[in-house]
Amino acid sequence: MPSFEHELELGVSAGAMWAAMKDQNTIFPKLMPEAIASIEIVEGEGGPGSVRVVKFGPMVPDGGSVKERIVSLDIEGCSVVSEEVEGGHLTQFGFSKWLQTLKLTSTGENTSKLHISAEFDGGSEESIAKSGEITKQGLTNTFKALEQYVKTSA
Repeated sequence: MPSFEHELELGVSAGAMWAAMKDQNTIFPKLMPEAIASIEIVEGEGGPGSVRVVKFGPMVPDGGSVKERIVSLDIEGCSVVSEEVEGGHLTQFGFSKWLQTLKLTSTGENTSKLHISAEFDGGSEESIAKSGEITKQGLTNTFKALEQYVKTSA
């Protein structure tokens, strides 16, 4: 199964970043309305098995949305695994599966690293390359914006 990996060095503690990530459904649309119009939990309480819908903003080509299910959530280990069940990479790039893991690790008192990985199936060579570039750029922009939010909210 093909995979994708990306890491971001962050200038905030893992604890502070994780706390902000737990509120991302509210924070991301406020920080980046041009990219993320809204995030709504449509099933569950936000833990494993929950489903949320992310509606993209006007800067995302072809707009649209993604419905994703939380597969696992490790609060102490600062990691979450989600699977796209509709839209997103499945629609935009023709994948039949997209399973993404976000894991925060501490690298110092006020620094951390975000490791992002995804396993996927389907798609052409061109769509795999394009999705990798777009996903890396989008996740970098999103989590760097969240990092700035954490720094200014401290």
